[in-house]
Amino acid sequence: MPTMIPVICEYCTTPFTLRIAEVNRNKKLGRRFFCNRSCAAKYGNAPRKYKQIIRVCPICGDRLISSEKPRSPKFCSRSCASKGSMTKKRRQGSRAGGLAKSANLVPPEIALKKREAWKYDLLKQVLNSRPHEFEYRVGKYIFDLALLDTKVLVEFDGKDHRAAAQKNLDTVKDQTATKAGFMVIRRSVVPVTVIDPSTIEGL
Repeated sequence: MPTMIPVICEYCTTPFTLRIAEVNRNKKLGRRFFCNRSCAAKYGNAPRKYKQIIRVCPICGDRLISSEKPRSPKFCSRSCASKGSMTKKRRQGSRAGGLAKSANLVPPEIALKKREAWKYDLLKQVLNSRPHEFEYRVGKYIFDLALLDTKVLVEFDGKDHRAAAQKNLDTVKDQTATKAGFMVIRRSVVPVTVIDPSTIEGL
């Protein structure tokens, strides 16, 4: 009497053999027959697979591949998802949280002093005994250097200040300083370098 009998994998339909005792036991327990663990896993996961569908992003209108799964993607990108999830209530809460912490914010001129301090290392040595201030505020504008004894504001400009749009902004900035009683001097410098003291000679 044979101890092995042929059976068919219920996932890939590949024929294989099992011991009679194992076949009988599986039948009693209501178990299915699979040729390996991979087929068993695939068969078990099959009911959980959802059909792929095409969705339209509600923010930008682009198409995306999604599925019928309840928590499947509904937006084409993280940016759109962020915009779609930002409700009026959440926006108000975010604004309120920011206002509550506004006292912790550092004024722009203080932040610039810390960030740009390395540029002025050589200038500080020359101006050591002279009244001055780096990143000096006049109205809503901040100037690179204020020579307070002569009321001269110095701006160290890179190539980006040659653009027409930037020139217009600089003109408005200079007019604000002039109304406040200052003279504005602009010096061209190489960006991301320590400023040479010769740029302020005669000021």
